[in-house]
Amino acid sequence: MTNCSCSSSETGIKPDAHEYWCSYSKVMATVGCYEEALTSVELSLEVQPDNYDCWIWRGGILTHVDRYKEALISFEKALEIQPNFTDALLFKGVALHHLGHYKQAYASYDKALGVQRQPKSSWQKLIRLLPF
Repeated sequence: MTNCSCSSSETGIKPDAHEYWCSYSKVMATVGCYEEALTSVELSLEVQPDNYDCWIWRGGILTHVDRYKEALISFEKALEIQPNFTDALLFKGVALHHLGHYKQAYASYDKALGVQRQPKSSWQKLIRLLPF
């Protein structure tokens, strides 16, 4: 069983350090501690709310716990900050797909492929994300 708790006092890192919380959330998600990861990425976004990478990460965590509507909001927030961010477009498509909005999902995938210079890598990411 994975221990999903580690406070900032145990690490010696300032709890308001954006980089710490975003990185910590990635570690927690990697080991399957999604609630801890979500809490950490939200702390990061409190410190730096315009970080599109953390919004993508938040959406990814929410996708893993089947909270697709909330994930979609995160991906849309990332796209407000960085409109042509390929990963945000792909993940937005995945969330839309899970919500049954297939035409909108396709449009998001299509836009991502139009932005991406190497469409093969975008398709490879997409294939890994969809539940087939």
